[in-house]
Amino acid sequence: MNRHLSSGLLALVLLSAALPASAGEGLDRLDRFFEGLTSLRADFVQTLADQNGEVIEKSEGVLLLERPGRFRLQYTHPYENLYVADGKKVWMYDPGLEQVTVRDQAEALDNTPALLLSDTRPLKDNFRIKELGVTKDGIAWVALRPRGEAEGGFESIRIGLEGQWVRVMEMRDGLGQTTQLRFFRLERNPKIAAKAFHFQPPAGVDVIGQP
Repeated sequence: MNRHLSSGLLALVLLSAALPASAGEGLDRLDRFFEGLTSLRADFVQTLADQNGEVIEKSEGVLLLERPGRFRLQYTHPYENLYVADGKKVWMYDPGLEQVTVRDQAEALDNTPALLLSDTRPLKDNFRIKELGVTKDGIAWVALRPRGEAEGGFESIRIGLEGQWVRVMEMRDGLGQTTQLRFFRLERNPKIAAKAFHFQPPAGVDVIGQP
C-alpha cells in the first residue's frame, strides 16, 4: 500500500470510527464531532516531513466520506490520484500511469488502521489513547498508538481538534517521518450522490486485480 493511500486511509479511519465517552477536552471534542456523523466532505492539505521537520512533499485534495466504510479520496495537486472504497472493493487509479488497482476492501485494509472503516469495535480496541491537553492556540490534542504492528509502519497518530471539528492529523512512521493532514471547509452530514462511491475504470487503462 503506497504512502498516499495509507496516509489518506488513516485519516479516513479516524474520521469514521467512534470513540467511547471519556474525560478530557480532546476526547470530549472528538466524541461531539462523531455524534450523529453520517457523512463528511472536506478539503485537505497533506505534507510529508523528514526527521528534521523539513517538508519534502506536499499535496492537496478532497475527501468524501459516508459511514460506514465508503469513501472517495481525490488528490488534485500537484498530481492526480483517486482512491474509492465502495464497501466491497477499494479502487486505486493513477491517471499518469493509466493504471487501476482493485482489491477486496476487507483484504486491502486488513492489519492496518484502515480496518476500522468497516469495523464496529471501539477505537480503543486497536489503539492506546492518550489525552495531550489544549495548546495556546485552542487546539485540543489526542494521541493514538497502534496496539499491533500496522502496515505502513505508523508508530503514532495525533489528532488536533478546534471546537468540535477535526482540524489536524499527524502520523509518525518508523523512519521518523511525519505525514500531516490539515482539513478545511468541512461539511457535516452533506448529501453525497451515490455515484461518488462508484468507480468504473476508464477505457484503455490497465486493471490489476479482480473487479
